[in-house]
Amino acid sequence: MIPQEDRDETPGAQRKVPRMGATRTPLHLVFQACVGVIIGIGVVSLLSGLAPAQVALTGVVIAILVWIVEQGFRLPEPNTKQGARVRMVLRLISLISFTIAVSPLLSLIEG
Repeated sequence: MIPQEDRDETPGAQRKVPRMGATRTPLHLVFQACVGVIIGIGVVSLLSGLAPAQVALTGVVIAILVWIVEQGFRLPEPNTKQGARVRMVLRLISLISFTIAVSPLLSLIEG
């Protein structure tokens, strides 16, 4: 569905170019989620020698650190190229740390 401000009813009108960081479909978010989960599962498999509690705690600590960076530091505006990249990296790190924190819990449920 096209947002109302993007519609132009005049014939032959050019389509408005979206600003950086604003997209019509959130497919980039789905891609980031998939990449974050895959990398997180890979990191968990590398940390398989550690106790499940240590792996989960590592994921939680990383997630808290990312949250502190997002809330405590002044980041570039999200509609700039640099701001969009910084937020993408922070989102990806959050997804990886969430996967690291949750995967030991899944193994406890199975076993």
